Amino acid sequence: MFLDLNVSPNERLFGMIGCAVGFLILVYLAFRIYRHIRLISDTPTALIRSAPQGYVEIIGHVIAGENGMLNSPLSQRPCVWYRIKVERRERSSDNKRDSWRTVRNETSESWFQINDNTGTCLVDPEGAIVKTRHKQVWFGSSEYPGSGYAMPGSGGFAQVGVFSRYKQNILGSSGRYRYTEELIFEYEPLYALAEFRSVGGGRERLDLKTTSAEILRDWKADQAALIDRFDADGDGKIDLQEWEQARLAARKEARARQGELDEIPTMHVLMNPDLRGHPYLLSTFDEEQLLTRNRWYMTGLMACALLAFWLGLELMLTTAV
Repeated sequence: MFLDLNVSPNERLFGMIGCAVGFLILVYLAFRIYRHIRLISDTPTALIRSAPQGYVEIIGHVIAGENGMLNSPLSQRPCVWYRIKVERRERSSDNKRDSWRTVRNETSESWFQINDNTGTCLVDPEGAIVKTRHKQVWFGSSEYPGSGYAMPGSGGFAQVGVFSRYKQNILGSSGRYRYTEELIFEYEPLYALAEFRSVGGGRERLDLKTTSAEILRDWKADQAALIDRFDADGDGKIDLQEWEQARLAARKEARARQGELDEIPTMHVLMNPDLRGHPYLLSTFDEEQLLTRNRWYMTGLMACALLAFWLGLELMLTTAV
């Protein structure tokens, strides 16, 4: 034993249980990240123009969606995706320590696009694990940043502290509120590991019989309109011959709907995969940077797991007093 522990039987038992649970959780998380590393390494890069349907890796650059650019609710910076968090500093009841309580947490859900010079693909960000280079943290005195806020390089700050993954520039961090903002900008490089699906271009085929039946059901729900359209003899009822005409009209309507689908141009979409154990990943870091970051995370988790195992072993070999 390397540690001279002085613990009671209860402390020893609960300590061993805590170390065992912590060890298992840390090992699980490490192997989960290892699986992500293998998927990133082993999934070949596909081109949008010829990508297979299913789980793919796409690398390109970001362009705005059909609805244009977004503005971040905190900094008002134009972007295609944002994730923001506002926290308030609160004093504990004993007045000895501060803690941060989240008062606002929001992630944009608007679709944007990725282009790899062979084609353009829509990106549905819902459910994605997003890793972005652009992360800002700063402080202020109100729940929403006021007019005194200024971004790095814009001429100054108004008692604001700003942090990024690459630099730390602290000009004041005593504000009651802390703002965190992550952004994806237009024209940034984007790495995507996602489900690739193509729609339109004649790919979708209707079951004409089922569609005709659905159309007839809709028409029957409005009896007045049905009689007005198909009551040829004017007796206020739909007889068998008139009902046959309605069925023919429904089949014609179903074929017309299929024709409309055939005319829709092909659209490609990246979305959250239904495959268990396959992450939906969007990142403005390139593949090698993602792999490096994940390897460091996995190493840190395994180191913590070994520490938990060692502490549990020490407790197990310690004689309780």
